Amino acid sequence: MPETILIIEDEATFREALRHFLQDAGFAVREAVEAGQALELLETGPADMVLLDLGIPGGDGLELLSAMKKIRPATPVIIVSGRTHIDAAIEAFKAGAWDYVTKPIASMDVFLNAVRNCLAQARLTQRVQDSQEHLFRLVQNLPVIIFSINRNREFEFLNRATRDILGFTPEEIQQEPRAFLKRIAAADRRKFTAALKNGFKVEASEFRLDFRFLHKKGYEIDLRIQSIPSPRRADGAPDRLEGMIQDVTRNAYMDKVLIQNERLNMLRSMTEEVAHEIRNPLVSLGGFARQLRARHPDARETEVIMEECNRLERLVQRVNAYLEPLAVTLTPCSVPATLDFVMRLLSIRLEHKSIACRNEIDDDLPPVLADQEFLHRIFIYLIGHGADVVAESGSIRITASTAGGLVHVTLTMSPVGDAAVDEYRLFMPFEDEEVNLAMCSRLVERIGGHLLLSREQGQSTLTVSLPAHP
Repeated sequence: MPETILIIEDEATFREALRHFLQDAGFAVREAVEAGQALELLETGPADMVLLDLGIPGGDGLELLSAMKKIRPATPVIIVSGRTHIDAAIEAFKAGAWDYVTKPIASMDVFLNAVRNCLAQARLTQRVQDSQEHLFRLVQNLPVIIFSINRNREFEFLNRATRDILGFTPEEIQQEPRAFLKRIAAADRRKFTAALKNGFKVEASEFRLDFRFLHKKGYEIDLRIQSIPSPRRADGAPDRLEGMIQDVTRNAYMDKVLIQNERLNMLRSMTEEVAHEIRNPLVSLGGFARQLRARHPDARETEVIMEECNRLERLVQRVNAYLEPLAVTLTPCSVPATLDFVMRLLSIRLEHKSIACRNEIDDDLPPVLADQEFLHRIFIYLIGHGADVVAESGSIRITASTAGGLVHVTLTMSPVGDAAVDEYRLFMPFEDEEVNLAMCSRLVERIGGHLLLSREQGQSTLTVSLPAHP
């Protein structure tokens, strides 16, 4: 399909000659004789190039040129005018003209080459612009945060991934760069700022750093920042820092889960062996104690032995119950509804210690695939554990997020005292307390989830991750 040239010229003889010449050269030609008609043709039809006479009726030629550049900024315009003063050419170039040819045209061959060169340059410019726009769209839609930080530690550029990963728009972060720093976990903030500071030194090289960040919705995520080589100033120091920030929350979580599963498998084997080894001597000891009691019914020592035998028997039964397979029926279950039910159930227990239990989970949280009875028991165990370990007038904050096909529900408990358990207690079914995290962990695992516990600076965090209903 031939390229189209719009001729804007009021002199009929010159316009007709120019039209025949361009048509013979293989171009399609459209014509306008005044400014209004020219703008209408430019808006409604094809125009790969415009040949414009500055003396066109209906308006000033330079004003018409400016109006055309607003309508089609990428369309090249060559001025073909009888104005020979250099000032006219300068003003035309300032207004966006690509070339300036005076009338009468001295050489039509030279003029044709100028037209073809101008069109070729416009095509090349358009291809570059299209490539830039494509790359920009690609960068904007990457699932990682692409950033550029200036020497004032301010974000000059952020792509749209910040909304999905951090919960903040790029504009929110750029308007308050210090707010970004404040949401980095206190334990990681210093090493983050140190990495940025070192990144601007002359001898600086690429760096990679893992840190924790508080999402806009209030839960903590794991991030990894990685720089790439950046332009350097004359003194050799980087002019800015560029790179990417990845969400590695799932990777960090799965690392913890793998370690936990290894511990769990090892402890299960040990538990089975211990239960088996206890059973035989316990039976013998119990029989011996009963014989002693028959011979010496008044001996206090016999009663002590019998009490200890009964206690050990209960412990073995508890271990065997923990190891027995659990029947499960998986159905779509609502976490918000389950929490409402459990919190009403445990409200008196929480009020007894004046514990504020803040449920910040939205009602539109996706359902989980679980056994409803298990789910009730799981959250009874978790919130009940919080009621045990949180100090008087403390708080339990419940938040949720979704990632990787899982629904993560986090209980943040503070302040906690010595009663708060360490991570290893998630696997130990040997406690006699009413609320047993080992059994809770067992129930969570049975429905395809994971339970993680962490303690830091007087605060305990329990995160239960359950498969989202597809």
